[in-house]
Amino acid sequence: MTKQEKKRLSAVLRATEYLFLENIALKLVLEHREVPNWQKLLERLLADKEMLAGVRLKFSDIYKEIEGSTDPSVALELFLGELPAPKKTHEHSPEDEFSNGHSCIGVDST
Repeated sequence: MTKQEKKRLSAVLRATEYLFLENIALKLVLEHREVPNWQKLLERLLADKEMLAGVRLKFSDIYKEIEGSTDPSVALELFLGELPAPKKTHEHSPEDEFSNGHSCIGVDST
């Protein structure tokens, strides 16, 4: 693997890691705020055919570019440029936001 390929792969992994972290953080906020039925709402949204079609449409162009290109990394770089940039983390831990005696996952820490 060349240095450039390693750099591109690293960018993909950083973007994936950030999106995974953001997803976990959003779920923790929903649990902490005790948003009623958020899991059922999530299931409904994930099953929404119109929303799924929109997501597939966005990614279909990338898949076509990768399949038809001699250098698929160009399509990958364009895609990565559209992803949200990771935000700088604060000096405090996620538990600081949940200082009511409960841990981030809703288990009593006392």
